[in-house]
Amino acid sequence: MDFVTSDGIKLYYERKGNGIPCLYLHGGPGYWSKSFQYYAGKYLEKNFDMIYLDQRGCGRSEYSLSKEYSLEKIINDIEELRIFLGVKEWYIIGHSFGGILAVNYAYYFPNRTIGLILSNVTLYMYYSFMHQINKGSEILEIEKPVIKKDDFKSFVDTFYFILKELLIKGDYFKLQFLEKENKKQLDLIDQSLQSDPNFQQYVFSSKEYFQDFTLLTKNIKNQY
Repeated sequence: MDFVTSDGIKLYYERKGNGIPCLYLHGGPGYWSKSFQYYAGKYLEKNFDMIYLDQRGCGRSEYSLSKEYSLEKIINDIEELRIFLGVKEWYIIGHSFGGILAVNYAYYFPNRTIGLILSNVTLYMYYSFMHQINKGSEILEIEKPVIKKDDFKSFVDTFYFILKELLIKGDYFKLQFLEKENKKQLDLIDQSLQSDPNFQQYVFSSKEYFQDFTLLTKNIKNQY
């Protein structure tokens, strides 16, 4: 199913299950909700009215031709979807990059958020990137780089270098999976995934998304 945002972007969502409304915000940036729904939906839909959203520029949703992928715009998309669906309040599940979206939505719309369910989330991109850089360095058996937080360009360039070297070596899967076969199974679900590369590029080049959003959590009381 689709709904259209105030700036004319058609966003894809699915709604299944019974119970209290619960919105799932996927990771990435630039992923989609299909794989999470495939693996977790049958469990969550027993107790929740699950709403799976593909963010603008992601998966089955339309791209923004103006490359409007600001944090504010995506948070507004979520609120517009709530109004469109006629949901008074809901739980929010954030996974990975979706954690940044989840805590910001809860911060700006506390009266619409029953509670947050944070699953392996990223709330500070610097920590997330450094974890991947350090883990990638271990896999590649190279010395872990020392990067200053304020050296943004060097930080991002190092991140992409590590990912490129892991891809060349065929070990990229080790950042997320114990066995390569598990990645192959997920790839079968994701084989039709097509997201706007400008979305990821926008996020990874924007200091807006690299703020420490863990600082917001002290102001959010409805967390689980």
